[in-house]
Amino acid sequence: MNTKHLIAIVSAAGLALASQHAIAKGPSYTYAEIGYVHFDADKYDGNGAEVNISYGATEHIFVKLGYSRRFVDTSTTSDIDVDQFSIGMGYHLSLTDNIDALGAVSYLDHEYSGGIPSEADEGYQVDLGVRAMVTKKAELNATASFRHMNLTSVMGVSDDEDIGFEVGTVIKLKKKFHFSGNVNYFDEAEEVGGFIGIRLNL
Repeated sequence: MNTKHLIAIVSAAGLALASQHAIAKGPSYTYAEIGYVHFDADKYDGNGAEVNISYGATEHIFVKLGYSRRFVDTSTTSDIDVDQFSIGMGYHLSLTDNIDALGAVSYLDHEYSGGIPSEADEGYQVDLGVRAMVTKKAELNATASFRHMNLTSVMGVSDDEDIGFEVGTVIKLKKKFHFSGNVNYFDEAEEVGGFIGIRLNL
């Protein structure tokens, strides 16, 4: 099943839920989540663990932190371990009672160990997206991203830019505990990825 098929399934499920159930209040911006991440591209694939924290600082502004530990298998070098850090700030605006538009800017830092001629990359990412509560217990979201990285290696410094998108869902399980999942794709890297985890709304 490719990325287009996954996106079509998620979108169709969201439309079906929206047409059959009552609409709830808008999504929460204060939460912590932990889960499993998997990714696959032409020259590498791998998996790892990811932690994300978001805090709704004001009525419209939120800050977010992210960390993931990724284990990468490549076809050209020995295995690579990657520690990915992010810190950012965003703004969200209610379009309706249950749909928000949002934008965010994040600083990125990638630290490598293993068979790669690079020790660290840094850059930034800009996200624009929509979050919608399609029922009282289910959210659908979609985000488009632009990522710019400064790649430092034994050959010097170079720039890398990529455009990606993500679709996901958050489903309430019990009280403040939720299931969280998404699929994502970055065009230049031709990387397809996914995340599944547990979210605690605070």
